[in-house]
Amino acid sequence: LFRSEGPTAADLLAELPERELADLFHRYGEERYSRPIARAICRRRTKAAYERSADLVDTIRHAIPTPAQFGSGHPAKRVFQALRIAVNDELTMVEEGLEAALRILKPGGRIAVISFHSLEDRIVKDAMRAGAAPCVCPPDLPVCGCGRAATLRILTPRVVRPGAAELDRNPRAASS
Repeated sequence: LFRSEGPTAADLLAELPERELADLFHRYGEERYSRPIARAICRRRTKAAYERSADLVDTIRHAIPTPAQFGSGHPAKRVFQALRIAVNDELTMVEEGLEAALRILKPGGRIAVISFHSLEDRIVKDAMRAGAAPCVCPPDLPVCGCGRAATLRILTPRVVRPGAAELDRNPRAASS
């Protein structure tokens, strides 16, 4: 599923302008402090290239307010998530994989999708809603003209999260 062509995380850190880095961290990492982090990375890279992930972690720690460092999880997790998503083109892979799965789904078949963050979750929800919609005509048309029938029926309209028993057996399920 991972693509080998394209830039590495080191390439992105070394080459992207500050504004594009901030956009990347905000869009793919949903990082609240994307601008100060991008500014700090650009300032740091003028002195030396990033050679270790610990160097990046150190830059991020110094770029965000101290109280934010003790919030939910590691302070650098969203930046690393953004870099991973960009380098691996993960959202495109989710879209393509889901489209392929829906194409081969037989009538009466079922599909279950596990997502690990809100960006993937949004892609899955949109695809499921589109498949369950009986009509794709513009809402202002008085009568349906598309003749489309829903191809999916959503069985669980809300997100299903792992329960306590599952988390006890498999703590890694917490991220799904």
